[in-house]
Amino acid sequence: MPINSKFVKDYSGKEDLIGQLMDAIMKKEPCYTGYHSFYDDKGKNFRIDPLHFFENDGGLYILVNTTTFGDIRTLEVERIQDIKKTGESFEYPEDFDPETLLESAFDIVYGDPVKVKIWFSADQVRYIKERTWSKSQEIIDQEDGSIILIMETSGWWDVKKWVLSYGSGSKVLEPERLRNEIMDELEAARELYA
Repeated sequence: MPINSKFVKDYSGKEDLIGQLMDAIMKKEPCYTGYHSFYDDKGKNFRIDPLHFFENDGGLYILVNTTTFGDIRTLEVERIQDIKKTGESFEYPEDFDPETLLESAFDIVYGDPVKVKIWFSADQVRYIKERTWSKSQEIIDQEDGSIILIMETSGWWDVKKWVLSYGSGSKVLEPERLRNEIMDELEAARELYA
């Protein structure tokens, strides 16, 4: 079956870099990398231990242990500007299981676990109930046909973006911080249309 390439990211010109990263994973060789972070729109340089490639929604990602910062992060391959292998070697973390880690994330970014409680209107119920959003999810039916979804996941930004995609058909009940961030986003959007 052909892959739908409608939203596939363009990796032309990145073939050598991808090859070097694959080689570094196989040889367990640390690298120094230049990376463009969209979060703060800055170029950053840091040392990584490349651990695992994966694909998601037409994009190629790599899980790395950022020895500079001391944590495991997801890097988008197209934002890696350059790499320089060190010629050294690293020990693969014994407790690192990429599949388990990715299962705990809402989309591709994982982080500290967060328990969310989200109301969905009756017209959105069928879309919410047709998928499993988290292994820990609980769905509570309401008398008016709406539901409340309770789940523990990670990837704060991904959850926030997902809730916003349902517009007035969803409302975060908990945690309060996420609820407030979404209200701020909606207010900023409303001002754009005023």
